[in-house]
Amino acid sequence: MFKNSLTIMKVYGIPIRLHISFLLILPFMAVAIGNNIEAIADMANLPAGGLSINPYVLGFILAVLLFISVVFHELSHSLVARSKGIEIRDITLMLLGGVAQMEDDAREPEDEAWMAFAGPLFSLVFGAFLFLVLWNFRGLFNNDLQIVIYYLGFMNIFLAFFNLLPAFPSDGGRILRSLIARKTSYLKATKIATSVGKFFALLFGLLGLLMGNLIWILIAFFIYIGASQEYQTKLVKDTLSDFRVKDLMTENVSTINENLTIKYLIDKMMEERHSGYPVVNDQGELTGCVTMEDVKSVPREEHSQKRIKNIMTTDIITVQPEDDLFAAFKTLSRADIGRLMVVDQTGELKGIMTRSDIMKGYRLKMLNQEQENKNKIEPFGR
Repeated sequence: MFKNSLTIMKVYGIPIRLHISFLLILPFMAVAIGNNIEAIADMANLPAGGLSINPYVLGFILAVLLFISVVFHELSHSLVARSKGIEIRDITLMLLGGVAQMEDDAREPEDEAWMAFAGPLFSLVFGAFLFLVLWNFRGLFNNDLQIVIYYLGFMNIFLAFFNLLPAFPSDGGRILRSLIARKTSYLKATKIATSVGKFFALLFGLLGLLMGNLIWILIAFFIYIGASQEYQTKLVKDTLSDFRVKDLMTENVSTINENLTIKYLIDKMMEERHSGYPVVNDQGELTGCVTMEDVKSVPREEHSQKRIKNIMTTDIITVQPEDDLFAAFKTLSRADIGRLMVVDQTGELKGIMTRSDIMKGYRLKMLNQEQENKNKIEPFGR
């Protein structure tokens, strides 16, 4: 989902990734914490002059440790999700925290509530533990270490309560949705939770403007956009839920042999107005896929000599005719490609599925729903 990310390690088999926005925010946070180190020392009942580490170096250490605790917050979500049978693709650290990317949603409202609550619970327990350590063993630590323990404890407790605000799609917003979903459909629950989330986004944005605080404005922006995207995703899922890939795939697929030249391929594209083809061998077996993008990488003077098998993509992403259409939609989106090969269990090509095919299903379902709503209203108008 997040491009421009780098995998730095794996924890419990889950890739931990750094988004470029994290690298941009880290120095900013280090400076911000360093500028406020005296205030933090005062809150911890420590003399700021008693610190041996440069405030900005200490700020950088605190920023890194805070993000590490965010990783454990997201791991808590992820491990509970795994216990519910949901696979985790990765955890990505970015501008305003971390995001655990899950393969699917929770099947039951109770499962979503536990998954959402696990992160804040970790932050709350971890923060309380750090405070207990500081209060009971303060004399064992120098001033620098006391500030580290105090700041991490305070911020984890703050993050726990902040994340529990019902500002969907935050953890609290997901708990709210799970509670509403016990009484109504998931789509309607998402719509209600989205409205609450947007209210909080506007509230945070207003506070940010009044206080001149850019962070609050950014939080408001991400909550508002995240809530809107979450609802749109649920709407698409609900709309496509009645379809299978076989219902909307293109069956009579035009293929091309891997031993033909690129010039032949271009002529075929021009004639049939297609931008890509499944590639087969002499036995008719699917061996790859070739698109206009593949052709662009070859100099024009080589078009008559080079074969399609020299430029085609052999890492084919496929679906089966019985697969859920929404699952195919997610596969297309994640891979950022224009078409999927539809094959049966033997690997035989049965068709292709494009974004246009999926949008056709979406429009058909929406038209059908509009007609059903119209039929319900008409008797009262007569």
